[in-house]
Amino acid sequence: MMSAVNRRLNTALLLLALVMSAAPAAALADQTGAVSQLLERRLADEGEPIGEVALDRSSLQTFYGQRGYRPMWIAEGAGSRTRQLVEVLRSAARDGLDPNTYGLSEIAARLEASAASDQAELELRASLALLRYASDVRTGRLALQDIDPELFIHPGELDRLDLLKRAAAAPDIERFLRDQAPSNPIYRRLRRVLAEYRAIAAHGGWPAVPDGPSLKPGMVDARVNDLRLRLMSSGDLTIEGADPRVYDPALVQAVERFQSRHGLEPDGVVGPKTLDALNVPVEQRIDQILINMERWRWMPDDLGDRYVLVNLAGFELDVVEAGSTVLDMRVVVGRTYRRTPIFSGRMTYLEFNPYWTVTPNIAKRDILPKILADPGYLKAEGMRVFAGWGGDAAELDPETIDWPSLAPQKLTFKFRQDPGPKNALGRVKFMFPNRFNVYLHDTPSRELFQRTVRTFSSGCIRVEKPLELAEYLLQGDPGWTRARIERVIAGGKTMTVVLPKSIPVHLTYSTVWIGEGGTIHFRDDIYGRDALVAQALFGK
Repeated sequence: MMSAVNRRLNTALLLLALVMSAAPAAALADQTGAVSQLLERRLADEGEPIGEVALDRSSLQTFYGQRGYRPMWIAEGAGSRTRQLVEVLRSAARDGLDPNTYGLSEIAARLEASAASDQAELELRASLALLRYASDVRTGRLALQDIDPELFIHPGELDRLDLLKRAAAAPDIERFLRDQAPSNPIYRRLRRVLAEYRAIAAHGGWPAVPDGPSLKPGMVDARVNDLRLRLMSSGDLTIEGADPRVYDPALVQAVERFQSRHGLEPDGVVGPKTLDALNVPVEQRIDQILINMERWRWMPDDLGDRYVLVNLAGFELDVVEAGSTVLDMRVVVGRTYRRTPIFSGRMTYLEFNPYWTVTPNIAKRDILPKILADPGYLKAEGMRVFAGWGGDAAELDPETIDWPSLAPQKLTFKFRQDPGPKNALGRVKFMFPNRFNVYLHDTPSRELFQRTVRTFSSGCIRVEKPLELAEYLLQGDPGWTRARIERVIAGGKTMTVVLPKSIPVHLTYSTVWIGEGGTIHFRDDIYGRDALVAQALFGK
């Protein structure tokens, strides 16, 4: 049994321990109170710069005001949160961001400071870094309206106040911060590619292939060894040749692989275009990856359970369902002076055997010059002329019109092409109503799909496999089989069919992407859109 003396001694020791533990807690409370007062004064001083935009100050004022200016980074037990923030900012380069943008050095310098003024500054800088980092990694660094007039996508607005509240409540701030990056699988693949190409750059990049005559299979040339080393450095060639100067079959396959993933004709001949692509520095490819990562931050994470994705720069269309491509095909896009815009829509119906109603711009730019060059053009192409655009406009006889006297700006006629083998829209058009009058459609010019660069349309998108696409879109209706589709088309009658289920359509512009088997694809900047983003991001 414990003696009375021992009980008194234990009680005394317990009281002493409580007093000693209360002292630091009281000191911390005083420190936190001082920081809170400094925070309140600092945020109230409109003359003191807080962030680069008014939204930061407003959000910080509301957030801290609602919590009585109680700190969230330097409060008791919160020190590890600040260190986690620092670690995330230090690794921002993995997402193509610059850690110095977020005041990392200033935050790190104040981590061990004890003065209330330093602690208040640390608190503000940490919250500000959180806002800026989340905004950059989630919705992008650029104001889209200032970059490209043909960008019609709308990144989601970052709710700064909500972000601060969720960060304060997050049990794992590091995971919370990393979750701000897009979860879109295309973006995450680009992030992996960025790491791979930075590793290549860190090892000195890849060697150049000297200028000279075209290298062809079977040739013996000293430059073949340079070609071999270049392709090994990028992973296109994995085996060494018996004679490094001989352009052997294994090297031919590696060149064809390189050509395919760079949008070149895979003929195995290293001509001027292939040589130019081989000699693009790895640093330029890294910039290209960064540009495309920024571009995907502008897109929603959720593109849809199933959707149509058109890559204008890659001249490809994919139908994606549950994350997997179920149908793919080549496309023809707008000419470089009639660029197809970037936007998203929702496809709701299609038309078999469509009429083609020529837009006023195309009528002025294309149709009128062809009529002037060939008076029989309209009849040969199955096109009719109407007095105006009203539903009751009278049809006119083209031979009674004095075409040479018409100025393009005064052309008010409506031109309509009947369904048939010459119809510019082919046998099917796919409609996702939009203000640009852009849609997907078939084409009688099938030979264009064999071209490597396919910029031939007036802005709409011509698809290589229209019947396969129609069959997929109508598969929710058992009445629409492939056989019925072919019968309707053969009948020649125009028919509008509402889709059983509408589907999102995303027109994108990706000059870098990861294909099947992890193959990294690069494409030329056909519309100059990469150049606009590069100017905004890098000043070049």
